[in-house]
Amino acid sequence: MTYKAYDCSSYTIHTIKTDKFKTCQMEIIFRKPINKATLPMDALLVDVLTETSQKYPTRKEVIERFEELYRTSCWGVVNRIGNVLLTNFITNFISPVYINEDDYLENVLSLPFEMILNPNALNDEFEEKNFKICQKRNIVDAKSILDDSFRLSIQKSLELVDSPTSYNLIGTPEDIAKITPSSLYQQYKKLLKENTCDIFLIGNIDMDEAVKIIKKYFKKRVINKEKLESMVNNEIRKKELVKSDKSKFIQTNLNILYNITNLTDYEKDIVFNLYNFILGSGGMISKLYQEIREKKSYCYEITSMYLKNDQLLLIHIALDNKNSKNAIKLTKKIIKDMMQGKFTIDDIETAKKSFNLALNLALDNEVTILNNYVFHVFENLPLIEDRLDLINKCTKEDIMKVAKKIKINAIYALEGKDEN
Repeated sequence: MTYKAYDCSSYTIHTIKTDKFKTCQMEIIFRKPINKATLPMDALLVDVLTETSQKYPTRKEVIERFEELYRTSCWGVVNRIGNVLLTNFITNFISPVYINEDDYLENVLSLPFEMILNPNALNDEFEEKNFKICQKRNIVDAKSILDDSFRLSIQKSLELVDSPTSYNLIGTPEDIAKITPSSLYQQYKKLLKENTCDIFLIGNIDMDEAVKIIKKYFKKRVINKEKLESMVNNEIRKKELVKSDKSKFIQTNLNILYNITNLTDYEKDIVFNLYNFILGSGGMISKLYQEIREKKSYCYEITSMYLKNDQLLLIHIALDNKNSKNAIKLTKKIIKDMMQGKFTIDDIETAKKSFNLALNLALDNEVTILNNYVFHVFENLPLIEDRLDLINKCTKEDIMKVAKKIKINAIYALEGKDEN
């Protein structure tokens, strides 16, 4: 693989040349500081922009164009990385080496810019029919969380920290319903004017030619290369906050939040992932699963999630409400045991083998490789090959050190119905 960056003044193109895959992927990424008030519009906007365009004003015409380009696909998504919102337009297509058409590469690379720069709009308003389709779809998505006990409990527990960590990306149904074709168009103009932009491209392509094509179709006139700080500094409480809500569900969903403090880059990117695997993310062999699920049968499911850019550890437990106190008590004991080094070298080696396997598999996936370069550029995350070396160097002392850098923040229970 060969990586190269092209500075295009108002944006940067990052290319990863490889002949390992039969398909290619391009990601156009806009970034800005997250703003809770505009999140419902940000989420709806990416949906509207990838639904239709001026050249292809109906969804049927868009799909037909995808088929003409050998099932090329374009879609959009918004993601929160700590304090930063990423609006991502993705195009996946067959490598030009397999298509005997001189203008094929230009046709596929120009397509997402047609969608982004020439939206289906008139007089500063998005076309109403397609707008309504996307708006209704987002309202349905926003309502769906109310029927998902896991997602709902996670959202409610994160709301206790009162920071960008708690922001709901899609918004409430009421928030989405207030958006109009004209207000969304104003948000669209801000996307082009106020966001920083990077383009990542991976595949078996003549990258110099690809860059020429991109520069031909993407003439972003505003230069914005603001340095964005993604890490969220969530409040560290003197005493844990405890809250619960009743629900319509049978099971209780219990979440325990811990702050993670003062990690070095090495600890943040490498060591804490191994700690978390041993603690709870390693499935049936993790300490939480073995002690709370297998030995005590206090719960149905248990796992831990490392929210790196939010500097939080979240432990999720699905259980009967009567077992909540015992599960909390035992979880705290396991956390303390980890601080004291009550885990084995075999535990560490198992965690290392799991990550080595996952990272080696990632080298066979173009999307994972591309995303690794995205976060290497944005967050200085080590590349996959470097992470493999760093993981293998991690010691028990390294893991005990990060185990001591967590402090309980909050306990939240979305309580299930008492069947008795």
